[in-house]
Amino acid sequence: MSATIKTMDIKQVDLLTPSMLMENDLIGFGGDIVRVISIESDGTGDNYSISYEDDYGDKDVITFAYTDMIPLFVLIEDEE
Repeated sequence: MSATIKTMDIKQVDLLTPSMLMENDLIGFGGDIVRVISIESDGTGDNYSISYEDDYGDKDVITFAYTDMIPLFVLIEDEE
């Protein structure tokens, strides 16, 4: 039986507007990659408040305009 080590890489795969994001997406901003917890738009649809969690488990909210482009990341599994 051979030992297999699986590693995960993070790769940017797209740029999305806030309205295209979904819960649990991995997004990048300010040099960090975080997990989306929830997305709420204001009454006009011009601004989106995105709750997120970072690698340390800290949670916060950031606001994006509807025209902002946000990097979307995915985890890619490598076998060595």
